[in-house]
Amino acid sequence: MMPRLARWTTILLALFCCTRLLAHATTTGLVRIDLTGDRLSYALSVALPEIPNSSALLLTGAANGDRAAAETVAEQVRRSVKIDLGGTPCKTGRVRIAGGGANDARGSVEIDFICSVEHGRLTIVDDWGTFLGEHYQALANIRTVSGERQVVFGEISRRESVDISRPVATGWVDFIKLGIEHILTGYDHLLFLLALLAGARGLVSVIKIVTAFTLAHSVTLTLAALGLVNIPGRIIEPLIAATIVWVALENLLSAVPDRRRWVWSFGFGLVHGLGFAAALGEIDLKGAALVRALVCFNAGVEVGQLAFVAVALPLLTLLSRGRGTTLTPRIASIAAGVMGAYWFIERVFSG
Repeated sequence: MMPRLARWTTILLALFCCTRLLAHATTTGLVRIDLTGDRLSYALSVALPEIPNSSALLLTGAANGDRAAAETVAEQVRRSVKIDLGGTPCKTGRVRIAGGGANDARGSVEIDFICSVEHGRLTIVDDWGTFLGEHYQALANIRTVSGERQVVFGEISRRESVDISRPVATGWVDFIKLGIEHILTGYDHLLFLLALLAGARGLVSVIKIVTAFTLAHSVTLTLAALGLVNIPGRIIEPLIAATIVWVALENLLSAVPDRRRWVWSFGFGLVHGLGFAAALGEIDLKGAALVRALVCFNAGVEVGQLAFVAVALPLLTLLSRGRGTTLTPRIASIAAGVMGAYWFIERVFSG
């Protein structure tokens, strides 16, 4: 009696499990997602016999030119697929529907998205509700600059997130842009230049100062990028702030601060060059790529530096007329000294 009961119990449990599995059989779609720059394409392929008949008819009608069906499917698409990159929703573009012909048992939907950025966290929501079946799931292949990965959009989760890293710039123009960006957003470097210019007397003096600074930071930038000099940022960054304070105090306390200004410009430029090198230190470059990076990055720094001098020098000259002859350099030096001292203290204690 007991063996027979055990046998029937096993059979009933097997039937129950099979019934449960059949009840939760899923319609499986294949999804391909490609992100290139700020453009993303989403392509779904699904077997029409596996999805609800009403949805299959709509997809078939839309693929065959039925405008009303196409608009209905397009609206469903916009509700079902949401893309977010870098915290900003991507805009849904063109929707294309194909398949459902006499010899075609699969339907496909392709969607174009336009994103406002090219990197950040990519979040994809793939939730078709009951349009593709109550237990629909998708096997997705996501391809981005960060690599390729496979995910499943199923009943457990209809959302997936991927980190898209910032692409590394390796072209000639890219490194020039990087150099310009680095100098124009390096407020400590610009403040140092401003302090130097505030004590300059005449165009010849300015040319000496800028040339000495350029030669010096080019030397240490090259040495650091080649790995011949390696001084930690926790030392270099406070020293850069200290150079600002030094020049500001010399402007305020020295009777003739301009006499050997180009010497200080060269000496302190060596320190600033090590600070510039940090921007290239994050990129692992070898051989010709390293040479290209050094030449173009340094050229970008010089372009940005000259642009700053071209704006700051006329402004200082204009403000130094009349009563401003002594007042403007002193005000500029006091402001530079206070800011430099603040950065020095901050960097020493945070380093």
